[in-house]
Amino acid sequence: MSGIPFKGLLFGLLELLSVYRGRGFRGHDSSGAGPSVAVVLGTQVLAGGRPSRTLEARVLHAARMYAAGGIDRLVVTGGLGKHPPTEAEVMARILGQDGVPDEAVEIEDKAESTWDSARLLADVLAGHGVREVLVVTDPLHCVRTAAAFERVGICARPEPVYSSPMWRDPWLRRGQFFRESGALVWYAMRYGVGGRSGR
Repeated sequence: MSGIPFKGLLFGLLELLSVYRGRGFRGHDSSGAGPSVAVVLGTQVLAGGRPSRTLEARVLHAARMYAAGGIDRLVVTGGLGKHPPTEAEVMARILGQDGVPDEAVEIEDKAESTWDSARLLADVLAGHGVREVLVVTDPLHCVRTAAAFERVGICARPEPVYSSPMWRDPWLRRGQFFRESGALVWYAMRYGVGGRSGR
């Protein structure tokens, strides 16, 4: 238990509560300035290779970011779930259909969890000289995602997808809040992940 970053965990839980209450992220800059690389986190793929509404919301948000300029590369991450193909492949397909060129998309298709995405992308991003990214996912999931990436040495800024059904539906938002609270505790115990201001 001595390896658990209690201070960082407390910060993470407080930030999660702040986000849940609609107060946004501490130090979040929504001006558009910042990293030129965005990592898009995968989630459920349905039968027939169809994206879930949550996955589609994340990818379309990322496509809009790219179209608006300032983002040079989108990294999609997510492995094979219950239904093929991988989450990353589905995301790359949607991005292509939305006009994002293939050369602007990098695929990581092995990750089975948020921690896997951070761990597997750490060396890839560092190899490209990338030390700071935006992480694109549901608002509440942003807290754990950013903390996990920072734990592996990548400075991560939340890019919350407020169009996600996981945020727009009050019941889904409440359920995700409790799941993410438990996941933050587990990540602190298992991987030493704390909040963004203290690992």
